[in-house]
Amino acid sequence: MIEPVINDRERIHAEELARDGVPIREWWFKDNALLTFLLNASSTTIPEGERFIVRAVEEARGLIVREALIHSADRLIHEETAHACVHDAYNLYLDDIGLPAKRYGTETKKLLLFFEKRCSLEQRLAICAMIEHFTAIFGKQIFDTGILEGEDVDERMDRVWSWHSLEEIEHRSTAIDIYRELGGGYFTRAWTALYASTLFALVHTSCLLGFLASKKVLWKWKTWKAGLPYVFGRKGVYRLFLTDWILFFRPGFHPYDIPIENRLQKQLHHYHIEGDLVQYFPQGR
Repeated sequence: MIEPVINDRERIHAEELARDGVPIREWWFKDNALLTFLLNASSTTIPEGERFIVRAVEEARGLIVREALIHSADRLIHEETAHACVHDAYNLYLDDIGLPAKRYGTETKKLLLFFEKRCSLEQRLAICAMIEHFTAIFGKQIFDTGILEGEDVDERMDRVWSWHSLEEIEHRSTAIDIYRELGGGYFTRAWTALYASTLFALVHTSCLLGFLASKKVLWKWKTWKAGLPYVFGRKGVYRLFLTDWILFFRPGFHPYDIPIENRLQKQLHHYHIEGDLVQYFPQGR
């Protein structure tokens, strides 16, 4: 029997781990530093990225005419605010275990403030559309490959990333729909997205390498031997990511053009459980 991704069995197990004070394993993802830090590094950029989206969409909301899109914008604002809250707690946990999450979160904030000062609302919405594309194709990989399933992944982290990915998949078209509703065109979307993608890739890669170096595993062959197939293999994270990322630059692209196999038939609807998830990251232990 196939279970929904957010189910009582997973919830109870995760709550038991949190209640009993069982620490999240340092290498919580398949006991591998590279895989674990790929996701941990992603978390450092999320709170400021989500707040950037919220500010842009709030500014654009008053200009939207279609009621259905206004409703979608409100849902996006609520969900991105919740994601920022959970990943703020997540990143404090990373600092607690000796990873410089605050440093890279600050770098992301500076980058996004640069965009806010230099870019028009249209350009910022184009950046939002690309960020939402990033997170949607990331979620697609999680559900299409089932990579977070299994006893070798901490149940709490499974729930955090599955919940986040579910909501990102659901609202994946909202930012680009708002961009187009307000008259945004192809060339602005394309060049802005290419520029933003390059800078975000540099920040994320720098964070990943910084995390590995901080734990003295950057130059260990075991780290790369065990993790590289999941990154660059036939169904590797980066390989699948690049395949879907490049579709954004097709002139008539829409997020729903990318099919989601969802081979485990996970439920794709809203779960307002951010309050529970924050409790997985008690501070100061």
